[in-house]
Amino acid sequence: MFINLSRDIFGITPDKGVVRQVSSFGMRKSRFAFGSLSEFDEKCVNLHPGEDFKCADIDGPGLICRIWITLPWKLNHGSLRNLVLRIYWDEEKEPSVCAPLGDFFGATFDRPVEFSSAYSSITSGAFLSFFPMPFNKRALIKVENQSHLPVTMFFYQITYLSLEESFGESTPFFHCMWKTSTMNRKDPPFVILEAVGRGFYLGCHLNMTGRGYPWGLNPITWQMPEGFGLGMLEGWEKIWIDGALEPQVHGTGGEDYFNGAWYFKSVPCTTLTHGVTLRSYLTRRVSCYRFHAEMPVWFNKDIRVTIDHGINNALPATYDGTAYWYQTEPHVAFEKLPPRKMRKPVGKYKNFLAMTAPIGYAGLALGARSVIRKIRG
Repeated sequence: MFINLSRDIFGITPDKGVVRQVSSFGMRKSRFAFGSLSEFDEKCVNLHPGEDFKCADIDGPGLICRIWITLPWKLNHGSLRNLVLRIYWDEEKEPSVCAPLGDFFGATFDRPVEFSSAYSSITSGAFLSFFPMPFNKRALIKVENQSHLPVTMFFYQITYLSLEESFGESTPFFHCMWKTSTMNRKDPPFVILEAVGRGFYLGCHLNMTGRGYPWGLNPITWQMPEGFGLGMLEGWEKIWIDGALEPQVHGTGGEDYFNGAWYFKSVPCTTLTHGVTLRSYLTRRVSCYRFHAEMPVWFNKDIRVTIDHGINNALPATYDGTAYWYQTEPHVAFEKLPPRKMRKPVGKYKNFLAMTAPIGYAGLALGARSVIRKIRG
């Protein structure tokens, strides 16, 4: 059964308040623009290098129901990872949302590959969030430009429901955190989420990149555990709820958790609750998402969600993931985001060379065979 968070969790229907919107329109106007260019310039903002721009400062109580953003990302190279989105609820000093802008919306390795889900989408040039985000006193939304170059033509709209009555103290607020990790063979699994408090885990978007050399001397290993370069998908998810010693959820494989099978047989494949936007044997990359809209994973004290890199963490890999969950405040402070240079996707070209190595080996073998025949002849 598909769950409606606004209605089923927060008890909010459209008649409970007034729809309002803040946007980039009129936020900043160039002194040098004139005529129709001036009118266009008024619709968007330019983010200066190092600037922590305040997109919205909204008095509560309210419920954010839509965030829409667009920018010419090709003209602003690397902006989807260089821009950092932070959202603060009710005068908290620590953000409840902290993620690179593109990853918050479900970008695929720093690229806006199109998909459409129930809670986030990238469609027709726009980045969209439909996560309902309640707040009582104040919602502060910032975007920081951590690059050394300006980001031009940044458009945004934030739609919310202005309410008359506040939410109760037990209301779980929206949280989102991004993290990345490079893991060697037998290193611990990738931790998607660790949270303390009361609330529910809604889902994640995960980018996975295989590492190492999958072509061992024993061809049997090419299939297992290497999986012809995508063997990290043989790893499984585990979820511990409320201090359990053993996980209440134990999966059978990475693609199985994301509601796919056989290393994702059909790509791309996107639905309202799960999907895969990229699976490449040549670059050993996979990007997928899942939302537990059939039944959010509730916790009363704490939760830990992990996913292995290969069977029993047998394979080296680099993972980065965005976790989405709701919990009561205050929350434990997030880990500090790594510097922007360490957030860049890695391994694409190196993996391409590794995966095409057997073709080179075959060519060398055929060449050697031809030479031997000529010598014998």
